[in-house]
Amino acid sequence: MDSNQLKIFISVAKFQSISKAAKVMHLSQPAVSTHIKNLEEYYRGQLFERTQQGVSLTKAGQVFFSYAQRLLALQDEMEQQLEKTLLQENNQIIVGASTTIGNVSLPCSIYLFKEESPEVNIRLVIANAEEILRKVKDKEVDFGVVEIYPELPGFTMHPIAYDELVLIVPPSHPTLTNTISLKEFLNQPLIMRESGSGTRKVLAENLQAHGHSINHLNIITEMTTIDAIKSAVQAGMGGAVVPRLAVKKEVYQGTLKALTITNLEMPLRYNIIRPDHHFLSSKTRRLIKFLTDPEENFLC
Repeated sequence: MDSNQLKIFISVAKFQSISKAAKVMHLSQPAVSTHIKNLEEYYRGQLFERTQQGVSLTKAGQVFFSYAQRLLALQDEMEQQLEKTLLQENNQIIVGASTTIGNVSLPCSIYLFKEESPEVNIRLVIANAEEILRKVKDKEVDFGVVEIYPELPGFTMHPIAYDELVLIVPPSHPTLTNTISLKEFLNQPLIMRESGSGTRKVLAENLQAHGHSINHLNIITEMTTIDAIKSAVQAGMGGAVVPRLAVKKEVYQGTLKALTITNLEMPLRYNIIRPDHHFLSSKTRRLIKFLTDPEENFLC
């Protein structure tokens, strides 16, 4: 039994639903069910009553719930005291972020967090996803926020936001709908992000799944910042594949069009990524909790 199992148990008990707890904790329903089953097998007793309406605590479950809350509270208290004893309290948090999320939503989220915790000094380091991953590995940042990455041994990932890649074009583009065929896309002059960007990586993976590669695209130039790319597209140089989140304002104002590519869905997920077993200050943990809390408005 570990603290994660306790958190899963408490979440199921509070929501009285395995599916709701799974959704809030960004886990699959079978994974949550397995954790509960393992606890019940370990203690050789039923902790939940299962009904068509959901689940409810048994008497044994009520006892476990009480102690689970106390154990987690005691763990938090222990970690805070250890931090004060072993480390001088440090109010600085260094956050690494990939270009898109670092330039669009994260600054606003940091501002909201600072309103609650004005004593915390947060330094935001922005680079492409590959460079941020390196900084996380080398512990140059406390944690990183990057586009979707496969599971990495030795690292913990927390999903915080979902998005999709779209093709942006000037308002004068002749399409009459918000879609473009894959064939048309392959012939479209494109402004591309540089190698190492998360956006480029996701695009390449989706093209490969359809038998194509980046080399099949009509790339006219590469740029390293989303603002430069948007300006170039608005000037009529070509189109570009970017996260929808990054052009939300421009699409609303009508200065850019966002097109989905038929039969080429490109979902995008932003994750907090940090090394396993790497000590985080209480303030860093508080910021991570703020960014991953489903009740907070991360995408402001």
